[in-house]
Amino acid sequence: MGLSADPATDRPGLIDSSVARYADGLRKASNPLVLRPELWASCEQQARQILGECIATLHGTPVQVAAEAELTSMALGVQRSFEKVSPIDSVHAARVLFDVAVETMTEAAARLPAEVALSRFLTAVRMLHKGIFTRVSAAAIGYESTTLRDVGQASTARRHQLARDLHDHIGSSIGLALRCLDLYTMEQATGVASTRDRLEDARQALRDVFSFTRTMVSGLRVNELHDGLKEEIDAYSAAASDRPAEVSSRIDGDESWLPEQARQELFLVVREALRNAFAHAGADHIDILVSVFPDAVHATVTDDGVGLPSPRTGDGTGLTAMRQRVTALGGTLELISEPGQGTRVQLRIPLDDAGAGAR
Repeated sequence: MGLSADPATDRPGLIDSSVARYADGLRKASNPLVLRPELWASCEQQARQILGECIATLHGTPVQVAAEAELTSMALGVQRSFEKVSPIDSVHAARVLFDVAVETMTEAAARLPAEVALSRFLTAVRMLHKGIFTRVSAAAIGYESTTLRDVGQASTARRHQLARDLHDHIGSSIGLALRCLDLYTMEQATGVASTRDRLEDARQALRDVFSFTRTMVSGLRVNELHDGLKEEIDAYSAAASDRPAEVSSRIDGDESWLPEQARQELFLVVREALRNAFAHAGADHIDILVSVFPDAVHATVTDDGVGLPSPRTGDGTGLTAMRQRVTALGGTLELISEPGQGTRVQLRIPLDDAGAGAR
């Protein structure tokens, strides 16, 4: 790759060589973003911004994604809609840039002092996640909003669905990846061995983001879970928690009674409740119980953590999305919590209505 002896002093050279490899990767896939000069100009500009953010972070300079970057990306999504660029091409470009940037930072980090190399590298990877997906999410909103407006379908319900999907799929997966990196850093610092491969968990969470983004922006979303509910819940718990043995889950009843839509939405609600418990509750124990009946499914997520203040000023984005998902299936969701008394999220979804909506 031709790194200089002191990469900290040759950031323009690092960016130039990385952009060249990025363009080569796009050409090999015949991606129109590099084959059409008018498209490559904006694509290259964004790549240079993202690489600059990551390399600055790698060398100890605090960086934030500029607010203008999100607005620019949303406008770029609108532009690519007008120019009939397939969203798949944009997602593929993000994937190629991610691989190139990680390779660049790996090689550059190897030339940093050993005592700071790992922590700087992990911080830079987190910056890369944020830089790419802030822009991808904004561009997807711009692209879809324009497309829906053109065909007269920009309804409030669709916008809410898009916001929920971005939060629950993209936001949650990125959050999981960052948590895995935090846990890896903590375990490295304390010398406490873990049975989990935290870096592989982070990589898998990012693969899930790429996969979902590709299918979402192309209008070909496939939300089916690959495993049973318990397996999916336990896998998320093990990856997201530093105390996986203290989380217990149980599924009662026949899971085959659940229509796929209800099953998927149920998992997303339970996962969000778990995420909140891991992030905010400080709980010693979290219990998940899902009971499936022929006509309804009940679920509870209970923790013995710090509870929520009373009175509460309102629901956050996560809880609002949970309520909207359950309500869309004709169900109800209740949050029960008091300071120092833990929190319980309980929901009920009627399977006759859910099944009708899913078929």
